Amino acid sequence: MALKHAGSGEVIELLPTMTTSTQISQALICAPRLEVMRLVLEAGKIIPVHSVAGPLTIQCLQGCVEVEAEGIWQSLHEHQLMFVAEGVEHALQTKVDAIVLVTLIRLQHSD
Repeated sequence: MALKHAGSGEVIELLPTMTTSTQISQALICAPRLEVMRLVLEAGKIIPVHSVAGPLTIQCLQGCVEVEAEGIWQSLHEHQLMFVAEGVEHALQTKVDAIVLVTLIRLQHSD
């Protein structure tokens, strides 16, 4: 069964009351120029170096995540946000369970 994306005007629970172990990573909003994803990351999870075409933000909702951007590793703690410019390589790793909210702007392509 496909996961439901939120519609315009719909309220979303970013941290549902269920335990972290029962939550799943999912795209919460998927629109032509915007994608918002909640990533549920277990301790020890590594998301290897990659880049995306548009700018993005990574917000730590729970736990702590290590983020590499611009060649520098930094800790991103609860209630902190990081901006990553378009095309910048970045990576994530966790030492503890964490939940992050990633907001990605999709750039329009000129034809």
